[in-house]
Amino acid sequence: MRIAAVSHALPSRRTTNADIVDLVREHSVPRLGAAGADTVAERVARFLAEAGTDVRYRLADGEKAIDVVLRAARDALAAAGVQSRDVDLVIYAGVARGWLEPATATAIQAELGLERATSFDVLDACAGWLRALHVVRGHLRDGEHRVALIVNCECGLYRAYGDFAFDDAGAVEHRLAGYTIGEAATAAIVTASAADDTTFVFRTFPQHYRLCMLPLPALGDFSPASPDARWVPEQLFSLSGPLVAAGVRRLLDVWDDSPELRARHHDLVVGHNPSEGACALVARRLGVADRYVPTHRAYGNTVSAALPLGLSVAQQSGRLRRGDRVLLAVGSAGITVGFASLTF
Repeated sequence: MRIAAVSHALPSRRTTNADIVDLVREHSVPRLGAAGADTVAERVARFLAEAGTDVRYRLADGEKAIDVVLRAARDALAAAGVQSRDVDLVIYAGVARGWLEPATATAIQAELGLERATSFDVLDACAGWLRALHVVRGHLRDGEHRVALIVNCECGLYRAYGDFAFDDAGAVEHRLAGYTIGEAATAAIVTASAADDTTFVFRTFPQHYRLCMLPLPALGDFSPASPDARWVPEQLFSLSGPLVAAGVRRLLDVWDDSPELRARHHDLVVGHNPSEGACALVARRLGVADRYVPTHRAYGNTVSAALPLGLSVAQQSGRLRRGDRVLLAVGSAGITVGFASLTF
């Protein structure tokens, strides 16, 4: 397996912490009054500062998510020198989507004119892209396919699921993580390779699944226990403190239990980006702080786009070069922990 090209594209609205805080204050005044809205806005501002969030991007008025992901995909195809007729597998690995069925990958396949491909979606919260890479590797090793396109488009999240209005100044904590979200689309061309020394490690700790959720209207039918009263359909729920603490602990546990990963030297490390502090902590504990590629401060939490975004940014800046050994790491809602060690 070889990542022949990776690219990213951003929506055009640059959004700062001050913009988010102003939106929270503006939308909460009608329900809480000026004093209550100020209390909530101040809590949001403190959280964003603690998370290390600074800038993120989101769709502007009149801008469409599909256009952003198609831009990323066309850039990746061009960079890899791959023609439309050569792509035989398309996987969409994003959380953001416009419908539950059919696969979002089919719409992207159609718009790109990839007539010879088959397509489907892979969904595992922020771990979706790494899961998709693992799936692609299996298809390539089995000889079923030769050229795959992995795309995600974490765009439109604020438009679809964002809510800046509070009606209870005390009910803030489970919504804070949503304001760190940054929107981005990515595309990666992955091809078969005779020399494949990639290693994947995945583990899931399902006892934590209630810490982070994007519920659908039927959540009551699928929840073994009574749903949390704070689970609102199509609104992100995240207990960010417990989630990040558990995610970091589980990720470090899996790393300690993976001698094959620890034995390898990695020239570059790219991780999921839930917060600047959590990423820096993990990088220090793994002993790779000098090789880690941070993306949270400049792009926010880009959900499943974080890993390919980090690769693309590192390549553009010259930090990532062909032949480099790369470690990819993700801790995702679920909680799922995933690692991949590969040669770029």
